[in-house]
Amino acid sequence: MTYPSKRTLISIGVGILLLVVYVIYALGDASPAPDDLKLWALALLVYIGACIAAGIVIQILFHIALAIGIAVKEKPGDDKKVERIIKSSMLEDEREKLISLKSSHIGHAFSGFGFVTGLIALAVGSSAVVVLHIMAGAFAVGSIIEGCVSVYHHERGVPNG
Repeated sequence: MTYPSKRTLISIGVGILLLVVYVIYALGDASPAPDDLKLWALALLVYIGACIAAGIVIQILFHIALAIGIAVKEKPGDDKKVERIIKSSMLEDEREKLISLKSSHIGHAFSGFGFVTGLIALAVGSSAVVVLHIMAGAFAVGSIIEGCVSVYHHERGVPNG
């Protein structure tokens, strides 16, 4: 499995875990009242901040683990070779850019669909809290789908065009 696939799978796992934690919070007894839009918005902002912080920490830990794993596989004292391998595994070439473009298109399309769905729900009379959760859920699921498409293209290849 390629380095970008591993990195993306770890990000997907963390994203799913944080989404599950938020859903448990939202459905639990400690959640704000169903009509308290201000507290729900604050809860979502805290959730977004936690996702960003967790993503940064996980990526740092992943890079450290990658460097240690490469160093263990190579001969001791061959630091230049280890450094060259690490740099080459993190390089972004045209294939990587194409995969990123294709997966981001799908993720953004799903997020846009969720946004429009939220607006439709608001237009037919749903509460603002429900619309807030529809939109936030669409963005979270869109990000997860984007990661899945990226892993798929890294492992199966991407057609040019």
